[in-house]
Amino acid sequence: MENAKHTFDFEPFADTPEYLRVNGEIVRSWIELIVERGMNGVDSILDIATGAGTMVELFIEQLPAHWNPPVVKCLDQSMEALCLAQQRLSKRVVKLLLVHSPAEEMAIPERSIDIAVWGNGIHYLSEEAQRRSIMRVKRVLKPGGLFFFNTSFYDGARPSDTLSFYRAQVKKAVEFMRAAGIQRVQNESRPEASKFLSKSYYEQLVVEANFKLEEVKEVTANLYRKAWEHISGFHQYATGALHGYPPKEASLAMKNAVSPVLEQYGMKDELGIPYIPRNWLAISASS
Repeated sequence: MENAKHTFDFEPFADTPEYLRVNGEIVRSWIELIVERGMNGVDSILDIATGAGTMVELFIEQLPAHWNPPVVKCLDQSMEALCLAQQRLSKRVVKLLLVHSPAEEMAIPERSIDIAVWGNGIHYLSEEAQRRSIMRVKRVLKPGGLFFFNTSFYDGARPSDTLSFYRAQVKKAVEFMRAAGIQRVQNESRPEASKFLSKSYYEQLVVEANFKLEEVKEVTANLYRKAWEHISGFHQYATGALHGYPPKEASLAMKNAVSPVLEQYGMKDELGIPYIPRNWLAISASS
């Protein structure tokens, strides 16, 4: 799971054009589903692992303009994250409630939420914690309520023709650390975000919690150098790629490895600027 430091590290990526573009596209598809189901308003939204509130902000911005503003509950186990979300959302949300809790321990009244959103966070939990969290989501949703989540850490996230980039980045980062005399420690546990679970696993996860699976889609984003530097400097990402190395040094080495490796292995856009595509998995389910 992410803690305050992890949230702080990751938020610069959440504000990149690539992140906002791909998640904005996903959110649009979710809202289209809400409208198609005949809902004429949303009274309450729960944003799980809110971080700085980026996902729920995208969600609110794209709700039909004539709908009444919903009550928004932001849940996170990091107080720093909740403070960031409050700063970001206080002028946009009429009624904002902050809930300091891990997702798997959320204590929110049953059948009180219309929409639950979990953006880019489920992969930080163990499989058991994911199951407990989704069971909690099921209990807090009203009958017919909707649950939306996405992840870019699953076994389809990295197209096969991009794997050379990831391997080369790790190799280059290890070279940087060895040159600095930094040694690997063997007895650390592997972060959950380094486990790439399958699309079918996530589909089954919601079905086993008695949700009805509504839509499963994959969306591709082309990520450029600055985005990759933000991602690579994120503690959980770096320690997952460089298992056993000190987190601070691993983050710096992975970040510094981006530019030379992207130049060599990246695809080029029409302006000749290198990028690497990455896929997001987005799942919609009803209670």
